[in-house]
Amino acid sequence: MRALLLLTLLASFTANAQNDSTSARDEDDRPSSPFAVQTLQPIEHVYNINKAVDYPITLVLGGTSIYMLTIVYSKKPTPVADILKLNKNDLPSYDRWTAGWHDDNLDKASYIPFYAVMPLPLVLLADKRISKDKGTIGVMYLEAFAFEGILYTSSVYFVDRFRPDVYNTSLSLDYRTNGNFRNSFFAGHVAVVANTTFFMSSVWCSYHPESHIKWVWYTGSAAATLGMAYMRLYAGKHFTSDIATGVVVGVGCGLLTPALHKNRDMKKQRWSVLPDLLDNGKGGFTFSYRL
Repeated sequence: MRALLLLTLLASFTANAQNDSTSARDEDDRPSSPFAVQTLQPIEHVYNINKAVDYPITLVLGGTSIYMLTIVYSKKPTPVADILKLNKNDLPSYDRWTAGWHDDNLDKASYIPFYAVMPLPLVLLADKRISKDKGTIGVMYLEAFAFEGILYTSSVYFVDRFRPDVYNTSLSLDYRTNGNFRNSFFAGHVAVVANTTFFMSSVWCSYHPESHIKWVWYTGSAAATLGMAYMRLYAGKHFTSDIATGVVVGVGCGLLTPALHKNRDMKKQRWSVLPDLLDNGKGGFTFSYRL
């Protein structure tokens, strides 16, 4: 339900923003008066999307993720016999040390930054350079969430892994047999925070390549991600490997999605792949790298 509400909100924002972005670009294309005062040097659009490709990808992956969430959070209760057979010594050594950890208050507290971080990229619209491309940025953010969502839901669907607190024998069997406590791999909260914050950092820094405070953005992203990792680990909701995987997935989606949509300056591009017609009449490709 929370994913559906988020995607609905962002989709509505993106649709309106796309129209505003188109109008802004049309205004930018108009010849300006030689007497006009320029307060901000015009810059080329940093990102580009292909509607024929990105829209279907976002809709299909996002829709599938939302549907799969209803499945993975409706798992049947675990048989008591399976719970009684659990032994932390069967876990890998790098995960064994957290088996049995449980902190209900820390678990509940972790949902506050989890929900708060999702609409955070809206802050980017306060930047004049970025607001010109708000429609494109909105689509990219939805796409990054779609990629992260499909990876998470697929993982918890195909991998039934007990959460660390299920190994805590002082907790009631009613609690430990909850079917949703088999969704340990991987850490979705961590992936969401990493995805959102690193996406923001990547976008802002791309529009301000001359800035000397880019490290502040990435340091903040890392701190937010590690903070959520700490909360989920000590709450007993994920093992070390779950956390590490969530970080990799979140950071990867947050950084790679903008990178794949970034406009390239072909004059500075050092490598190229071009079609080539061979002497025998057959076609091929030529790869070149400029030193």
